[in-house]
Amino acid sequence: MYWFLAFSIPFTFLALRYDIGRDYQSYVNLFNNIKHGQSVIQEPAYVFINEMVIKFGLDVQWVFVIFGFLFMYFAYKTIPKKGFALCIFIFICSMYLYEGFNIMRQGLATAMMTYAIRYIYDKNFFKYSIYAVVAMLFHFVTGAIFLLVYPLANKKYNRWLMLSMLGILFFVVMKTDIILSTTKDIAGQLPMYYSIYANSKYMEAANYSSGLGVLAKLMIGVVIIFYKDAIVKKFTIANIIVNLYFLFLLCMILHIDVIIIRRIEHMFIFFQVLAITYFVLTIDKKSRIFVSMVIGLLFLAMFNLYIKTGTLESGNSVYISPYQSILDK
Repeated sequence: MYWFLAFSIPFTFLALRYDIGRDYQSYVNLFNNIKHGQSVIQEPAYVFINEMVIKFGLDVQWVFVIFGFLFMYFAYKTIPKKGFALCIFIFICSMYLYEGFNIMRQGLATAMMTYAIRYIYDKNFFKYSIYAVVAMLFHFVTGAIFLLVYPLANKKYNRWLMLSMLGILFFVVMKTDIILSTTKDIAGQLPMYYSIYANSKYMEAANYSSGLGVLAKLMIGVVIIFYKDAIVKKFTIANIIVNLYFLFLLCMILHIDVIIIRRIEHMFIFFQVLAITYFVLTIDKKSRIFVSMVIGLLFLAMFNLYIKTGTLESGNSVYISPYQSILDK
């Protein structure tokens, strides 16, 4: 019953939303183009779902229902039974609004590939590659990147090396613009579909109100990397989770210098949710409640800040407030 309620309430908001999120109108336009027989440049699985909705004579809203259900399904199937409540809380505060409402194709591919890491742990590349191919059919780059990290994900990396890399990268980003210039050069060499980003607003440094949220998440990351050996000793699969969480931290630092890297950062964001949960389960019981409350309050504050800044009135392209549903039409 708890699982059902924890799933159905946030899913309902995803399924019933109307004109919420950056890509909502573009998804509606793509649906209408497909409906009228026009060619669209999108991943095959996304087009197929639209075609099936049209074939059964259903409204475009069913596209959001299907994607919302699949996103929530793979996310909740990934969440461990131990620490379920904390994991759900951090998931809602850190992933639900952006992945669920704004980048639903990438959000689904991310949830699907995070679920598939069990096959890295089992050393079953065949099953993992199947998930990667399916993910690519929804969001090509996400599936491709997860396919590339397969041979690296379960290696035993020294925690001090990882911490040193975070420190060096943070220093480079703060003191130079080499990351920005290099990213622009790479983007300019990509196929036309991606090279348009080379001279766009996404090739700029991120504009933070204070930067305290990023610093807080980095500090949590440093603590978790420091405790990596203890976490992995208690939960063997956490070696993969912490390693991919480390990639998330690297991308988060790079994102300070180049906005577009945020999209790669969010491909690994689920590992932040899982790594924090396994870390909390590793520390002694006396400290567990206090640490959970501190982390929970931090993410709740960032959740509320996202709602406050993500308003239609402020012209934010990733607006999710005020919430509107199809029942209000």
